[in-house]
Amino acid sequence: MQTTHRLLNGEAVRIDVPGAVGLPGGTSLGVLALDGAGEMQVTAGRAADLSFFLQVTGTALDREIGLRGGRTLQHGRYSGDPAQGIGWSMTVGEHHLFGFTLPTVDLEALTGFLADVDVQADPVGPVLTPSGRVTWSPYRTFSIAQVVELPPSPEGDPNETLGYLLDSRRARTGDLDGDRPGIQVRGGRLSRSGAQERHRYGVLESRDFVSYGLPGQDEAVDLVLTSLSEVLVELAR
Repeated sequence: MQTTHRLLNGEAVRIDVPGAVGLPGGTSLGVLALDGAGEMQVTAGRAADLSFFLQVTGTALDREIGLRGGRTLQHGRYSGDPAQGIGWSMTVGEHHLFGFTLPTVDLEALTGFLADVDVQADPVGPVLTPSGRVTWSPYRTFSIAQVVELPPSPEGDPNETLGYLLDSRRARTGDLDGDRPGIQVRGGRLSRSGAQERHRYGVLESRDFVSYGLPGQDEAVDLVLTSLSEVLVELAR
């Protein structure tokens, strides 16, 4: 099964998971550097992804304001706490952009910074082009978070859906030469987390991405590694 997403900088990413029975949703993340006001993570996803963010953070977007360019910004106090920053969202085609600010960034500053970001809709994800007082953070990378649903185990409950989170992060393009752990598989070099890690996961390294397979339960890591051995995450050139 395949799906395509667009990183927030416009690069298209193809994810191929041969053994998957479902690749639902998928969110794209990036971090904007705001001149004199720190950084702000921005997420693009569908309505369900926005709803999950609001539910988990306890944020209600109960107000709205028009932005230059015609878009509407929905906003509210992050976590409902007056001492926190601003939670916000805007609709971009069939997707939503959302995030939250540091407490020191008020609504006027937020709208001013967002005015320096050109936002274009695309069927596989919005494209952001910062300018003026806003740039992409030089310290953070772009990533795609994709849920992978696998078929039930033959020995398990036939109604149980197995799966994991595939967290794919853009890497500096390079080769895979060098003395690093792992085995060569279809999509690059595959390894697992070290014994010292609190939670176990798989790591798939390719020229353009480092992808982490994060199981819902530690005992499912072998199942995740088997799936990752066939996974391909690549730029859709």
